[in-house]
Amino acid sequence: MDTLYLAADPIEAEILREYLAAHGIACSVLGSGLWSGRGELGADIYPRLCLQDERDRPQAETLLRQYEHRRHSHAEWRCGCGEASPVSFETCWQCGEPRPA
Repeated sequence: MDTLYLAADPIEAEILREYLAAHGIACSVLGSGLWSGRGELGADIYPRLCLQDERDRPQAETLLRQYEHRRHSHAEWRCGCGEASPVSFETCWQCGEPRPA
């Protein structure tokens, strides 16, 4: 299996696995068990996301680019209730309304 994404830690790997699954893309997380040895092992021990079907790669890469953009962006969106929330929030932190498309 070819690596689709190298996650920062096991938590990010699982979040992204679920994010892709919500869009109909199945993938596996490999290497999470090595994370606890990161200070002692002289190896690349970051968790990897690997696709179960390579035909999903273009859509998965697009979704991961969107994730990276939101993760590193300091932009905000304004909810109908008037509150501003970071673009990384899917719902308004104040009222819980979903972010507009």
